[in-house]
Amino acid sequence: MESEVAVLLMSHGNFAKEAMKSAELIIGKQANMATLGVHLEDQVDALREEMLEKVKQLDTTKGLVVVTDIIGGTPMNLAGALIGQENLVISSGLSLPLLLELLLNRTKETAELVPLMQQAYQAGQTIRTSESFREEEDEDDSIL
Repeated sequence: MESEVAVLLMSHGNFAKEAMKSAELIIGKQANMATLGVHLEDQVDALREEMLEKVKQLDTTKGLVVVTDIIGGTPMNLAGALIGQENLVISSGLSLPLLLELLLNRTKETAELVPLMQQAYQAGQTIRTSESFREEEDEDDSIL
C-alpha cells in the first residue's frame, strides 16, 4: 500500500472525533490518524503533551495535516507547537467535505493537498433561503 499523509483532527469538545466517525461511515476505516478534543476542564500544557504524543504515534514520514475547528481557538493555538516539522499543513475550518477530500487524497504530497482542501472547504458550503427555494419551484413549474 502506498504511504499516506498522517492526519490529526483537533476541536473543541468531541467534534473532531465525531467528524472522523462520520467520514469513516462514508469512506471506511482510516489508519494513521488521530483526534484530540479540548474540554473546559483540560489544562493547556497537558493537552500539548497529549497532542505531541499522538503525533509521535503517527507515521509522519510523508507529512502531517492538522485540521482544527476554528482559527484562534485553543486547538489551533496548540497546533502551533508543531511548527518546524517537515511537510506540515495546519488548517482551520474542519468540515465533512474538507475532511473527505483530505482522506480520499492522502497519498498525495502535502503541497498538493492544500489547494484540494481549500476547494473542498469553499465548495462544501451552500446557503439557501426561502426565496431561493421559491424561485427553484417556479423554475420547475415552467419546465412542464
